Amino acid sequence: MIAAEIYERAGHERVAVDIDEESELEYWVTELGVTADDVRRAVEAVGHQALAVREYLASHTTP
Repeated sequence: MIAAEIYERAGHERVAVDIDEESELEYWVTELGVTADDVRRAVEAVGHQALAVREYLASHTTP
C-alpha cells in the first residue's frame, strides 16, 4: 500500500498535487477530469496546492 492510500484511508484529503510520481498524476487526472498536460500546466502556474490547482483548472479549462 502506498502512502497516499494510507493517508486516504485515515480520512484525509490530498492537499498537494504531485506531478512527478506517475500514479499520483494519474490520480489527479481522474479526480479532476482533465488531461495530464492540464494538471502539469496548472501546477506550473499556481504551485502544488490542490485547492489552487482546482481553482485554476475551473477557470482555464472548458467542461
